[in-house]
Amino acid sequence: MAIYSLHVSNVSRAAGSSAVASCSYITSRRMRDERTGEAFNGFGRRERVEHVCTMLPEGAPGEYLDPERLFNAVEMAEKRSDARPAKKIMVALPREFDARERFRALEDFISWNITANGYACTYAIHTDKDGRNPHAHILVANRRIDPKTGRWAAKSRSEFALDANGRRIPVIDPDTGRQKIGARNRKVWKRVNVSNNPLDSKEFLERLRREWADSCNALLPGYAVIDHRSFKARGIERIPTIHEGYASREMEKRGGRGDLCEENRRIQALNRLLDALRAMIGRLSDQAQGILTAVKRRQRPSGAPQAPSSPEPAERPQERPQARETPPQAPQEPPKPIRTKKALTDRFKTRLDERLAENERKQAEPDMEETWDLSAPADPLNIGMGWGTGGHGLGL
Repeated sequence: MAIYSLHVSNVSRAAGSSAVASCSYITSRRMRDERTGEAFNGFGRRERVEHVCTMLPEGAPGEYLDPERLFNAVEMAEKRSDARPAKKIMVALPREFDARERFRALEDFISWNITANGYACTYAIHTDKDGRNPHAHILVANRRIDPKTGRWAAKSRSEFALDANGRRIPVIDPDTGRQKIGARNRKVWKRVNVSNNPLDSKEFLERLRREWADSCNALLPGYAVIDHRSFKARGIERIPTIHEGYASREMEKRGGRGDLCEENRRIQALNRLLDALRAMIGRLSDQAQGILTAVKRRQRPSGAPQAPSSPEPAERPQERPQARETPPQAPQEPPKPIRTKKALTDRFKTRLDERLAENERKQAEPDMEETWDLSAPADPLNIGMGWGTGGHGLGL
């Protein structure tokens, strides 16, 4: 069954990582970081690197087809000590895909969403030794390439701040109360920095999640589609599992217990319990509706015609006036949804007591065939009902 997984993280210089080290890792190639002089020996895990490819935007230098040169260049373009020179995107590849479909899904996704926006990237397809965990790593240079010059573009640009009417906002001198005058006797206007790097925006990342699902669904059979939305966004009341990762699963294979795998087992057990509770609530609601319907039939005079049963109260014909006068009854509010066993039992007892007290004021009627057994069973979450003949068995 196809699964959806897309994870985005930063290559952060402040955390001690570099774009060259990340590229060496995903491509399983020896590389040297020219900025620091450090050498990296490539991929060290037991997974297999099936394919490596570098994709460039329009106007990028041809030498950037070499991933080592590409990410050394972006490292040299970043000057800050806390720079984030690259983004790491990891996607799960559906097992239903063959090699050709994997390349097509990845390259369509990258062409439409990454290189089309001016970003260069290198991707690598990985799998485990049994071929059961196909996935891809996409390393994206976190700076656009200017298509006119072939150079790295700025991540932000300065613009004039505008008011609600679209006019520039002056900078006021607090000493004079007038607009400041700058160099060469020019007026000073308020300016703001505007991002020129959509890869850092939340909206762009949401778009990547949606587009990856669309790229896969275009190649998957209709019954095996994947959805990028969370359980909450889809209205599904389930606890989401967490990403286990290679190390935790390998520990489990060797007889150990991975913390992340153990956490997922607890989550799955809780989800099974939630499903059972929802099913129980549904059964209790159906039983409650059946009992209330039987009570209403019991209050109808013996000579009155039986109204046809219908799931919708609005379609039920109006009952004829009863033959004998009865004391006026106060209008009753419709029953509220019943969610717990205690509320269910209390509601039944109250309504049945009211009905039985009303019957004592009427002429005795023939026994009906239904009986209700609401006695508390051994399981406090299970309410049994018995249907027999004769009498009114109300075990409350």
